[in-house]
Amino acid sequence: MLRDELYNLFKLQELQDRCESLEESLKSHPDLKHLFELKKDANEMRAKLQEKNKRIHDLEKQLRHMEQTVHDSYFAAKQLEERIYSGEVSTVKELKILEEKRNSAIHKAEDYEEKALMAMEELDILKTQLPGEIKLAEQMKTQYREKQLKINEEIGKIKTELGSIKKQLQQLEASISPELLEKYYRIKKLKTHPVAFITEGKCDGCMMEVSVMLAAEVKQHKRIIYCENCGRILV
Repeated sequence: MLRDELYNLFKLQELQDRCESLEESLKSHPDLKHLFELKKDANEMRAKLQEKNKRIHDLEKQLRHMEQTVHDSYFAAKQLEERIYSGEVSTVKELKILEEKRNSAIHKAEDYEEKALMAMEELDILKTQLPGEIKLAEQMKTQYREKQLKINEEIGKIKTELGSIKKQLQQLEASISPELLEKYYRIKKLKTHPVAFITEGKCDGCMMEVSVMLAAEVKQHKRIIYCENCGRILV
């Protein structure tokens, strides 16, 4: 019956609206931007931690080298000093060379001691900051994962509903004659809603009044009636 087909056509229109709304919500989920920002912040924090850990590793390596250099330099200075006061040096020139070498070794040791002290201070600051930053990074990761799970759950529900609606759409289209469907989709190219009800004597598509005779003919469902103003299929 044409009446049933027309009502199914209206249901088709409603489901298509819902389908379009769900597809749009998949594309522009309100929390996707927030999720992207959380991921970006978490990645930046992770990169910062990696950089800090690398700096700590490099400083520890440098510190070991500096401590060894200080030890070796003082040891060399001590050996040179022993030679200076051993009585083995026979010329002023040789004595002067040994003293210059000893002073150079001491200067080198003192220079590296100062560098080592600065490295230790930086290392201490980094190691003090690290636990708090690790905790913050874990919190950011947890927040991102929780948000991701929530969004995935919501998207899953949307996709499930979409799948159900698309099956219903196929069933509805199968219950409507190809001729009526063709008219419906031809009007849909021009108007979002090709089907309209008559409400209080007006087409609820364009809100223009419909003649009493036309409204009465619509109720009989003997043929397809179009709104005289907007061209929508009237139900």
